[in-house]
Amino acid sequence: MDIKTYISSGVIEAYVTGNISPEESSILECVMKNNAEVMQAVFEVQQIFEQLATSQAISPPVHLKDEILKKIDFNRTVEGTGRIVPLKLEKANKENNFSMPIWMKAASVAVLFGLGYMGYEVGSKSAELEKIAKNNTELSTKVSNLEEMNSIIMNSKRIELKGVESHPEMLADVYWHTSKKVFLEMKNLPAAPSGKQYQLWAIVDGKPVDMGMYSAKADSTVQEMKSVDNAQAFAVTLEKEGGNSTPTMEEMYVMGTI
Repeated sequence: MDIKTYISSGVIEAYVTGNISPEESSILECVMKNNAEVMQAVFEVQQIFEQLATSQAISPPVHLKDEILKKIDFNRTVEGTGRIVPLKLEKANKENNFSMPIWMKAASVAVLFGLGYMGYEVGSKSAELEKIAKNNTELSTKVSNLEEMNSIIMNSKRIELKGVESHPEMLADVYWHTSKKVFLEMKNLPAAPSGKQYQLWAIVDGKPVDMGMYSAKADSTVQEMKSVDNAQAFAVTLEKEGGNSTPTMEEMYVMGTI
């Protein structure tokens, strides 16, 4: 893979803005955890979007000026004379309180209209900024998780699980950490059919031990499973959703010995 071409392909911008498919997202995350240049590019795009969001000015539409001028009609022309006759103030009422002049009322309406629009725009921009902040927080969390996962994998023993006779092309990897934590990475196993789920097994003293279910809905293709102290092999079978207490040997897809 040409990293320069990959970075300039637009996939990073789509990832940061959330406009990317789960498959493309998983690929990018895998590349990030093994390539510092790609991870740095993601950080840079994230900063650019933050600066762009905060620098956007709130500009009212062009037609707003005309709307205000229509409402603030300071003068009117007397038909047939061409003379400009200023509007008169209304007379005071019996309590000597004078009414607001027509032009002031019109101006007030226009100001309220303008403020209302600006309030809408501010609210809209605030919602956008909150969404961007949320996306940035989620991205930072993903990056932190990837860094943690990369550190774990670097200190783990990799066990390659190869396809059994009925599924010769299938591949998966198990990473067995020094802390006895186990991580499963699916390579090319097909999506589990409805009502089914992949289950990982560890062979301990010749007996299968349940290591948990693989979730296809997770953010990463590498998932933490149950821990095990001692194992001679690992295998993956296709079971009913939620798992079984014993493996269905006819539905075994991959297996690897240590």
